[in-house]
Amino acid sequence: MFKDKDGHISSTKVMSFCGFFAFLIVSAYCLYVAPDKFDYNLFSILAGGGAVGTRILDKYMNILSNRSNEQKQGVFPPLPEHPPLPIQKG
Repeated sequence: MFKDKDGHISSTKVMSFCGFFAFLIVSAYCLYVAPDKFDYNLFSILAGGGAVGTRILDKYMNILSNRSNEQKQGVFPPLPEHPPLPIQKG
């Protein structure tokens, strides 16, 4: 459940899972203690935005790791070597 395609535990998936349970616990606590003072709309928007941001970061990190793995394996051609620019005197 928390493993990526390489078999390693994904920290962002674990953080998303823990964040969801923290959201439930904080929601229940705040609704129990002070339901009239709790702005649930703002809290749910912030919690949802954090969850979406975490998943976007997870996908971005996967793209970067896949790109570096493919370059190590030789899938992409090597970058061309550019000759040094001539120095103009004058």
